[in-house]
Amino acid sequence: MSMRTRTAVAALTAAAALALTACGGGGGDDAGSTSDKAGPVGTASPAKDEEAAAEATDGQSGSAAGSSDKGKSAAPGVCASGTVKVEVKTVSSPVNHLLLVATNTSKSACTALGYPFLRFDQDQATTPVIDKSRPQAPVTLAPGKSAYAGIVTSAADGSGGTGRKAKKLAVSFQGPGDGSSVGDKVEAPLPGGSVHVDDQAQGTYWQSSQAAALKW
Repeated sequence: MSMRTRTAVAALTAAAALALTACGGGGGDDAGSTSDKAGPVGTASPAKDEEAAAEATDGQSGSAAGSSDKGKSAAPGVCASGTVKVEVKTVSSPVNHLLLVATNTSKSACTALGYPFLRFDQDQATTPVIDKSRPQAPVTLAPGKSAYAGIVTSAADGSGGTGRKAKKLAVSFQGPGDGSSVGDKVEAPLPGGSVHVDDQAQGTYWQSSQAAALKW
């Protein structure tokens, strides 16, 4: 074989190799591109759908729980702020006493459970209750009828300390559960705008008469 022939064959061989390399590289790029595009379409979309479904389920569960909790907060037949008017009245006897009056303003009977929770001004704790004043049964109020509670504002013998002038009284109604309350607290205006209270301030259970409330 002549030198010219060998040169021609070598040139053809090199050209063929370059062509094969070019074809192989192009095919790899196309396959990679197709795979990259297929990945998001084939796998990511179902995952997003599942997440969306889960979020929707959680949202429904939250709403249902909220409605249930709100329903439990209501106490049918129990006197509460929305259906009872609260007033504080002065009394001539005994000394250092006030009378709390709760009148049923609704069209249905309600029961005044236990005793009123009383807080003077910004007190952190409610005023103690006189245990001996517990009635034999809770007081049930027909529409327009009232329950009464006595409030001892200070000790007559001065054993309650120096005391202070209170300007506000908040009243809450007791709920069916132990220590629970129902409705919102009510700001009950004090006669004359203020009252002297000391460390012996306390209240009674709800009573069916004024006399029973002021007995203690």
